Amino acid sequence: MSRQNILAIILVLSLATGGYVWYLYLYPSAEEKSANSEEQIVSPEFLAITALLNKTQIDAAFFKSDIFSELESGPPLPPLPAEINGRVNPFAQF
Repeated sequence: MSRQNILAIILVLSLATGGYVWYLYLYPSAEEKSANSEEQIVSPEFLAITALLNKTQIDAAFFKSDIFSELESGPPLPPLPAEINGRVNPFAQF
C-alpha cells in the first residue's frame, strides 16, 4: 500500500470515530435519559424547607431604630507581632 492510501484510511477512521463519539454525545441512550430524570426528582424534605423559607419574614425595623443607630464599635484590635504577619507581598518572588 502506498503512503497516501494509509493516510486516507487513517483519516477516514478518525472521522468515523469522531462522528460516532459526537453522535453518542448528542443523543444519549434511553438508560441515561431515565437516570437523568430520576436525579431531577425533588425530595419532599426539600419542598418543605423551601415552603418554610418562603413563609419566613424578616423584620428590618430594628435596623432603623434608635437602639441600633446608637451602637458603637468596640476598641480596635491590637496589631499582630511581626513574625506572624509574614511577607509584605506573599506573591513576590524570593
